[in-house]
Amino acid sequence: MQRISAAHQKKGEDDGDMHLARKIIQNKQFKVSTRADDEYDFEDGQSRKSRKKKQGGDDNKIVQKNTHATRFLTQQQCCLFCLENPKRPMHLVVSIANFSYLMLPQWQSVVPGHCCILPIQHESATRTLDDNVWTKIRNFKKCLIMLFAKQEKEVVFLETVMGLAQRRRHCMIECIPLPKDIAKEAPLYFKKAIDEAEDEWSQHNAKKLIDTSQKGLRNSIPKHFPYFHGEFGLNKGFAHVIDDEKQFKSNLGLNVIRGMLHLAEENMYRRRQHEAVEVQKQAVASFSKDREPFEWTKQLREAS
Repeated sequence: MQRISAAHQKKGEDDGDMHLARKIIQNKQFKVSTRADDEYDFEDGQSRKSRKKKQGGDDNKIVQKNTHATRFLTQQQCCLFCLENPKRPMHLVVSIANFSYLMLPQWQSVVPGHCCILPIQHESATRTLDDNVWTKIRNFKKCLIMLFAKQEKEVVFLETVMGLAQRRRHCMIECIPLPKDIAKEAPLYFKKAIDEAEDEWSQHNAKKLIDTSQKGLRNSIPKHFPYFHGEFGLNKGFAHVIDDEKQFKSNLGLNVIRGMLHLAEENMYRRRQHEAVEVQKQAVASFSKDREPFEWTKQLREAS
């Protein structure tokens, strides 16, 4: 209580909502769960017991606003992909830009060179990113395209956006390099997979596969809609608005890749496996060495 009072006196002119949010975070009624999300290893945020409403509608709006601010603060503290989280897997980070960074996956890679692009701040989707963050992520994509082109490979970029209301998931683009002869078939594989499963996911016939080649993702999907997006290079892709998140399989994209590569069936639906830290460090060192000649801050202009 003394710490809260001191903070209150020191920051008396601070925004009232944010101050109240900090007080709520320190409240003993909150408990942290260690249960991890299957795909993102996101530690559940702190939850509060329901309380009776004591005041009118205006007060309820204030409570809702404060709850939203509190949830966002705790998400930044708990999300393993926010760089300010001391528990983040920093040994997997390959490169950090102003607004985004590149890392190798926490789990066993589907193929050598499998990596991930993420915004530094806690964002839920590339669709809602600011222009400057969007540009930096595109630069990382360009860097990877050049890197793997030297290896006679092309890159498929995968993004699955779910749970937007809770903002639990950290925006992540998985980057999968494939041999050119296999990569050229990727659009057909993804279109077929989405078309076949569409009836299972969607409750409305209006939900269709969306070709993002002409308008791009930002002009194809409304803000705050959950979606899956498979992108082939920078100028071609397919998106699908997720109508029923409970039915949608968040590992769809990686399962399509596994099917293209004819991986063993037992690898198709297993929980993603972690590797030893030393193995991961060696993979980062090797990947960084290969990537150095294609560092986007040296090779690419700021504008996309």
